[in-house]
Amino acid sequence: METTPQDAQSAFPASTGLALASLALGIAAVGLSFLLVGLLAGAVGVALGIAYLSKKRGPTAMARWGVGLSLLGSFASIGFGLLYFHYYHLFAHGQTGGLFNVAATGALANPPPLLASSPLLKSNLVWSATISGAQALCVGDWQSDGSALVLVAAGQTLHVLDLTGAEKTTLPLPERFTTIECGRNKAAGARLLGYTPWGRQVSVIDHFGKNIWNHSAAMGVNGAHWGDLDGDGNDEMIVGLNGFGGLEALSGDGKKLWSASLGNVWSQAFVPAMSNRPALVLATDASGSVNVFDAAGHRQSSLRPSGGYFAAMTAGAVESNAVQILAFSGNAAVAFDQTGTVQWMTSAQSIMANSANPRQLVAMGDLKGDGTKQWVFVDGSGDLVIATTSGQKVSSISNQSSIQGVAVAPRSGQGALLLTLDGGVVRAYSFQP
Repeated sequence: METTPQDAQSAFPASTGLALASLALGIAAVGLSFLLVGLLAGAVGVALGIAYLSKKRGPTAMARWGVGLSLLGSFASIGFGLLYFHYYHLFAHGQTGGLFNVAATGALANPPPLLASSPLLKSNLVWSATISGAQALCVGDWQSDGSALVLVAAGQTLHVLDLTGAEKTTLPLPERFTTIECGRNKAAGARLLGYTPWGRQVSVIDHFGKNIWNHSAAMGVNGAHWGDLDGDGNDEMIVGLNGFGGLEALSGDGKKLWSASLGNVWSQAFVPAMSNRPALVLATDASGSVNVFDAAGHRQSSLRPSGGYFAAMTAGAVESNAVQILAFSGNAAVAFDQTGTVQWMTSAQSIMANSANPRQLVAMGDLKGDGTKQWVFVDGSGDLVIATTSGQKVSSISNQSSIQGVAVAPRSGQGALLLTLDGGVVRAYSFQP
């Protein structure tokens, strides 16, 4: 018997078009959420999907998917809208000082100069090396023999220099990095992380140049650092993510250990575990606060000393393994402890407070050679200043506001070398009375 053919209207009832339209608008809402028009597409998609479902006839899967995607796109649009409004608020109220800094008030508006020691230490240029295209440097125990080497990223090549400036070897890099940092693994040797701020991933290579793992970030990476979370002598990694990505801690082989919800993690710092002190992890976020976490990712405090808006920040262990945080707000550098108690402040270049700047312009090390620690940063006059953790200037190098990076290389039995990168030239300085 011949089956009676169905016409187009009976095969595809008109009402099915509502479900199809709801699904299409749901997909559009998700895809366009970052442009905010996803909210409009989502609202219409929800309305059409509900209209179809209310008729209680025909298949419902397509309409349900349409409603679900439309709601997802709508909520995502609202989230992006809140983020954009926050940024607009910062710009509209003068809280940019370059990009993401607050308009300073009180003591931060006119920070005092550092008290200078008498006499100041003299800076001596020990050596310089020109590396074409160099854009990042760091120092690390690259050969796992207890001695420091200088690592310089130039294009897709890693240059390895000894502390006399002689090039020991070169290695390929998987991509161009504007920030690099050397970590350690007792069994497998040194590790190098590399990324470009706002890029989509952090890459890790071993000391042979092999890319061993990557960590992806859909909305971009704002920073990454090595540090020993659990005191076992192996480094873990923290990663600060753009947008709503938050802060993540990863094992040495890239597995997620924990995450913390923060809006737009500007900068991060790692104070590794010591025999008498557990590790601390610090991160700034869109609120301008310095957030302090324990090794398990539990937030201990949220700090804004003197009412500053802190996007750029670092921290380190100082005398007696106490923790000192050095953070930048507008034209001020503020040193404080993990309770938020300010220990000293002074002027700094406004570029220091710019979280979007890929330059690594702060370092800490024993430059005096007496077992104490000193900070290195660019002060308000554009000089690279060497300051004690008590806030006393012990030396400086003039006219360094254009440098791309600084690092400190420890030397056995003597003061560390201060390394700078500027225009493809690596320079090494020592300091003597």
